Amino acid sequence: MRPIRIATRGSALALAQAELVARRIVALGGATSLVPVETSGDTDRQSPVAGLTEMGAFVRAVQRAVLEDRADLAVHSLKDLPLDGPGGLALQAVPERGSPNDALAGASLEELDEGAVVATGSPRRSAQLRWIRPDLRTIELRGNVDTRLRRLAQGEAAAVVLARAGLDRLGHQGIVAQTFTAMEMTPAPGQGALAVEAVPGTPGAEIGAALDDPDLHMLVGAERSLLAETGAGCRSALGALAARDDDRITMTVFVSDGRGPRRAQVSGGSAAEVVAAARKELGL
Repeated sequence: MRPIRIATRGSALALAQAELVARRIVALGGATSLVPVETSGDTDRQSPVAGLTEMGAFVRAVQRAVLEDRADLAVHSLKDLPLDGPGGLALQAVPERGSPNDALAGASLEELDEGAVVATGSPRRSAQLRWIRPDLRTIELRGNVDTRLRRLAQGEAAAVVLARAGLDRLGHQGIVAQTFTAMEMTPAPGQGALAVEAVPGTPGAEIGAALDDPDLHMLVGAERSLLAETGAGCRSALGALAARDDDRITMTVFVSDGRGPRRAQVSGGSAAEVVAAARKELGL
């Protein structure tokens, strides 16, 4: 049996995440090889990162590698995966989720001086920072995790907001000054989770399906359903985090729009009930 070819971005974080999937396949008795792909999001150093994510700039080239049979699986950060994907691919697995929370590197909120500059390219993060600390100023800081941390060290900002899961997967736990709770900063739908795509009916799809965590898949599906039903995108300040609470689903949700910022926690017996309750509570 030939190795399962795994397409991934070439960044250190993307490769680390692809290796996590590769190790799971090896544990099932398979062999793997990585197929690094350069995406337009990696080469475009000027456009806002939120807009690039919404357009799929960080995933389209990786998806093409599978569609063109240069790879069997595509591995992404789920939060980078647009709701509308190319025909011929299916989300076969959500195999794991690290911490879904956001973190501050450089300084905690208590340590930041009045008017301090915090770097983030996310409208969702910016809106929640301003809600907590209206005095703070935000700027966009492009680049991968290591590039952002290097520019932080160079003094371009007093702190930077990053996904805690990415810092953990790269071994950067020591740089974390504060990890936000979901009620302090509600994460993006799917944040911290991995996504595995494949062409249905192929060996890649078969091995991909064997990696799936059905309960996690359902929970992040609820978060993405809220994104889909509200028509929000990466350029919108929308956050959602679902969790299982015995036989019910609890979801923490946040939105900031023309009516201002608001957050709620809702629950229901199914994903559809939770999404409906979230829309009603936030007035979406």
